[in-house]
Amino acid sequence: MRNCWKRLLVSSKLQRILNKIKIYGISIPMCLVFVTFLINSSHAQSLDNFLNYTNNDMRFTIQYPSKWKVDDNVKGFPDEVWFRSPDSQIRKFAISVEKFEPYLDTDTMTLKNTSLQQRAQEQLDDYRSAATHFNLPFTLIRQNEVTVGGNPGWKIEYIMSEKEYNFEIFTIANGKFYRLSYAENALKVPETLPLANKMVESFQFQK
Repeated sequence: MRNCWKRLLVSSKLQRILNKIKIYGISIPMCLVFVTFLINSSHAQSLDNFLNYTNNDMRFTIQYPSKWKVDDNVKGFPDEVWFRSPDSQIRKFAISVEKFEPYLDTDTMTLKNTSLQQRAQEQLDDYRSAATHFNLPFTLIRQNEVTVGGNPGWKIEYIMSEKEYNFEIFTIANGKFYRLSYAENALKVPETLPLANKMVESFQFQK
């Protein structure tokens, strides 16, 4: 009789343990799913928390992170708008406008318009020259065609001095060259590049 009771007690304890394992086995994955959901929601919220900015003089609109600061009165750079994070005095993202002027093609002796690829190449040549002069490394990562505000654009990506990642996008609208640029410490790129990409996606021209 005692053996029967012992077996019943052991069986009862085992059942309770099994029940706990089942509960924990269900609860742990549910907790992981919930935590993952919170992380993803927080990340999505940080990306969605953007403000609208309009510049009537330069004729564009863009969205930017609500915690970032806008400087559209940069001394010495009247045709530029800078965006920077609150913990930095250096711009993270900038938009500049320059005149779109034709050049003389000496082969045909006719005036031609500078293409996006030519403008980007001019910029790359300037950077390479400066890097050589100051004995700094310069690495071109890639360059390719993109779309900005519904218009064709040309994007260059490069590393300057091994510590700074940059991209620049050139496009033409309203009879001018527009340049959208992003610069960041290489170690912080995973944090701020998604924000910069969303800024580019939100960019629109004023007609």
